[in-house]
Amino acid sequence: MADTPAPDGGPAQVRRLAWLHFANDFTLDFLTPLLPAGVGVAWIGVMEGLADAVGQVLKLVTGRASDRTGKRAGWVGAGYLVNAVARPLSAIGMLLSLPVWIVACRVADRVGKGLRGSATDALIADWTEGEARARAFAQVRTMDHLGATLGGLVAAAVAWWLAPGQLWMAVAALVLVALWVAWLARGLRDRPLVATTATPPVGWWPQSPAVRRPLFAIGLATLATKVSPLLVLVQVAGLPTDGSTGRWQLWQICLGWAALGLVQAGASTIAGGITARLGPATMLRFGWLAGALVFIGLALVQGPWLIAVGLAFGILAGLTEGAEKTWLAECAPQHERALTFGAMALLTAIVGLIGNAACGFLLAHWGPQVFLPMAAICVAGVAATVGAKR
Repeated sequence: MADTPAPDGGPAQVRRLAWLHFANDFTLDFLTPLLPAGVGVAWIGVMEGLADAVGQVLKLVTGRASDRTGKRAGWVGAGYLVNAVARPLSAIGMLLSLPVWIVACRVADRVGKGLRGSATDALIADWTEGEARARAFAQVRTMDHLGATLGGLVAAAVAWWLAPGQLWMAVAALVLVALWVAWLARGLRDRPLVATTATPPVGWWPQSPAVRRPLFAIGLATLATKVSPLLVLVQVAGLPTDGSTGRWQLWQICLGWAALGLVQAGASTIAGGITARLGPATMLRFGWLAGALVFIGLALVQGPWLIAVGLAFGILAGLTEGAEKTWLAECAPQHERALTFGAMALLTAIVGLIGNAACGFLLAHWGPQVFLPMAAICVAGVAATVGAKR
């Protein structure tokens, strides 16, 4: 189904969404590395597993609801507001040493992501077409990573400056960012043509044959490409995998996290133009092949060069994230667009959980050689794209 030209409001809506992503990722990556100060390791496992499961299931449900009405902006605004409110509320749990409260806030945070996730990607796709679409997804990802980088740097400074018992005050200050998010969310608008011509999707999974190959290829590659940057950080920094001594201090972990966000932001900045010229499928082929080389490097390289390999992982993540969404947006019919993004979110969450669990377990018991099968999975993902248009 060919897209009609987007109204003049399209670029303004993309910019507003990009700033919302910036604010959202600033608060997320500010809060996340500080959570170990208020939540034990056992609670972190429960928190992240439950929160992610709730968020990913909601993406499929809200994506379908968005497609039924053609309304995206309401879902997007509501999701960002839930995120903005839930995060500073974590300060109460940190002050009173209530891990259950922090877990509840984290789950509420993921509810917000579930409300907005699919609708956000669909809203970007609705307001753009052609080369502008690839650049729009890349712009949003760039602002994601810039916000994450700044959040990690500020968290590092706060962790260095404040005592652990005072960190709750910095978290509570996130309410100031929440006010900014509320102002940005008020200006979100649906593309009028889409909202008035919506066709309800059939079922709870995309029915269009055109999205089957992208979903399969992206899902297969996700076993490797969505391995947690924290696992890469463990390997690059030589952090212990058995719980022994020698861990980095909290502020050092925050700095490492920020460095990965910075290189991803730089890569995302140039990714849109490259994807527009090569096409999203071709971009993913090159990116996944390069990813295979990065995983080989993580398995075999030692010493200072390992830092360069770790940064290359961040660069490739920044180059390929927008291409995945662009490919799906171009293949999915308009009436299944948000549902398709929701399906991708659920699929990659399940596959990513399997890949991360296997990688973490084998890294602890087998060592860095676990990254060699990851390289083979990247090559298999490239093979799954054979026959697809550029």
